Amino acid sequence: MRALREAFLFSVLTLSGLLTGCSNPEDPALLHRALGNDYARNANWAAAAREYGLSLQANPREPKVWQLKANAHIKLGQVGEAAESLAKPAEYTSDPNAKAEAYRLVASLYVDQREFVEAEKAFAEALKFDPRDELALSWLGEIASARGGARLVSDPPDPTWLTRAIAYYDQAISVNPNNLFSYVNKRIAIHKYIVFEQQEQAMAERLIQLERRDPSKVAAARTHLMDSAARIAGFEKQIEELSNKIKELQGAEKAKKPGTS
Repeated sequence: MRALREAFLFSVLTLSGLLTGCSNPEDPALLHRALGNDYARNANWAAAAREYGLSLQANPREPKVWQLKANAHIKLGQVGEAAESLAKPAEYTSDPNAKAEAYRLVASLYVDQREFVEAEKAFAEALKFDPRDELALSWLGEIASARGGARLVSDPPDPTWLTRAIAYYDQAISVNPNNLFSYVNKRIAIHKYIVFEQQEQAMAERLIQLERRDPSKVAAARTHLMDSAARIAGFEKQIEELSNKIKELQGAEKAKKPGTS
């Protein structure tokens, strides 16, 4: 999350070409942009946001000005307005990479604000234009994993979200087979899914005891118990494979460090 936030701030704070004065006073886009910069330098963020908005009314095809406007809204605590500004450049380009980048910036903002539901929506939009966006896939996996209960031992497991998380991690691994964290996080999600299956087994065993006089219910519970056991066995095999891959990648990373053999 920190790296994502720094990338966003870097894109905003290094706009050297936009932080200079107005070179053509007759161009309203340039005039209002320069006024916005003046207000921003004096931390008058409300006035800065207004001037950047006027600049964009004259020329809405300046993605960097949209980012400057978003930054002013962030300073004002206006997260929704900032997100709208960051998404706007996607409307004015046919370049799928530029569209994906706009939504990645929106997602980074929401991640920084810990508004993960909105971040999930923005990352999903980014994937529409860049289906192999490793960052978006990894974050979608993290969000789904958290909603599936995998990040806190005390949270109940949700198999629907855990299934989504595992699928996202698989996609991220297919994009970058050497990303250690995708394997680690997938293993965590699978461990939580096993907790769910163990709970299902306990319920089935209890049902067998309670309904022992009803052969049909007992048979259904036994079938459920066997199916759950098979799923756990499959998950345990995946965990073993993931653990081996994690050790392999950790060893390769260690070998790259100076002074190791």
